[in-house]
Amino acid sequence: MPERKPHDLLLQQLLTILEEDGISSRQLFALPQLQVLATADEKSLAPTQMLNILEAVVALSNDPTLMIRLGQRVDIASLGTFGFALMSCADLQAALKLFLRYGDIVGPGPSFKVIELEGGLALRIQLNFGNPVQQKLITEYTFSQILFITQTLINRVVDEGEMHLNYPEPIGEKGLQSLISVPIKFSQTYSELIIPNSLISSRISTANPAGHVIFQNQCEELLRGLNRVENFSAAIRRILIQAGGAFPTINQVAQSLYVSESTLRRRLKNESTNFRAICDEVRNVLACQYLSTTELTVAEIANLLNYTEAVSFRRAFVRWNQITPSLYRHESKKLDISPSN
Repeated sequence: MPERKPHDLLLQQLLTILEEDGISSRQLFALPQLQVLATADEKSLAPTQMLNILEAVVALSNDPTLMIRLGQRVDIASLGTFGFALMSCADLQAALKLFLRYGDIVGPGPSFKVIELEGGLALRIQLNFGNPVQQKLITEYTFSQILFITQTLINRVVDEGEMHLNYPEPIGEKGLQSLISVPIKFSQTYSELIIPNSLISSRISTANPAGHVIFQNQCEELLRGLNRVENFSAAIRRILIQAGGAFPTINQVAQSLYVSESTLRRRLKNESTNFRAICDEVRNVLACQYLSTTELTVAEIANLLNYTEAVSFRRAFVRWNQITPSLYRHESKKLDISPSN
């Protein structure tokens, strides 16, 4: 695995931009919602904590272009083996295939669906974590990063294609387009990058066929190791999602996986998680889906997720997403965001 977690690098880049804008890290961590992180080791920050940091930073800076700027700070070499594998590809088509297969080795993040179009394809982002504001920020950061890496690989400005965003353009705000070289279209059905065939066939300036074989094999080994490490967490998530809100106990899950409860707890600890955290993660995913795609009341959703009282569910949902269930539903419908998009 890479020596450093991607969100550690992200945090450093974020703090650098803030300092350039005259905002110190002390100001950031003085925010009430982030005081708990002020003494945290950067390497211990979880992806969910990074989402809270991103949302707080944008609010503090009052800069709607911050995620675009942040995405343009990526150093492809900082991605380790994955970055070198991308640079060794023959063309962007090969790089895209590598990105889709091995992207997970640089850390958790959004997934993508490739849609074939006449004359090109759509790279559609799929998010099932974070509140609507955080999903918007992650989308802008991810698309900006992809475009910047693409420009680095082909050594020229990318002005072909389009960026589609599934939320309205902020009133009076034209800043995003000034930083992105492809046209941006808001209020679209999906958030996606439209990539024409003329761009996909572009040659990569640092192509290295011999090196590519080595780096791709290294990526494959890293992916196998990642799958082994996360096997128990992934298996538990599948079991819990299939169970809906009526979650089995950890002992019942252990029996389903043919291990003892103590072994399961130890394996989860090795994966830097625990059974309760995974249960909360799955409950949050289901809750967001119910709020975004159904007309069930908050009390009905709480009951489906096995909460005896709606107030307990509301409290948990706010802890997970820093937003109330009712406000999440309102924002999801306003932005036309759902976990399946």
